Amino acid sequence: MPVTVGHRSLLLVRDGERILATERACPHEGADLSLGRCGGGRLFCPRHLASFDLRDGSVSPGWSFRPLRLFDVEVAHDGLWLTLD
Repeated sequence: MPVTVGHRSLLLVRDGERILATERACPHEGADLSLGRCGGGRLFCPRHLASFDLRDGSVSPGWSFRPLRLFDVEVAHDGLWLTLD
């Protein structure tokens, strides 16, 4: 689910029981990751089919660009809380 927090465009992702936030733009060429898909603990870019590990943001083998930025989400009774660095 795409969201804006402050001035950042992020993507909320459910990976099993875990909820996390990622940057919304692919670090390779800026593709909108909200148009991609999740599966097996990975987020897949809709443009290049590169994928990112949702544990640490690392990109799939064969690609040479920086990892995807991930942000912790705390699920609380009054909503979701993100810690942005």
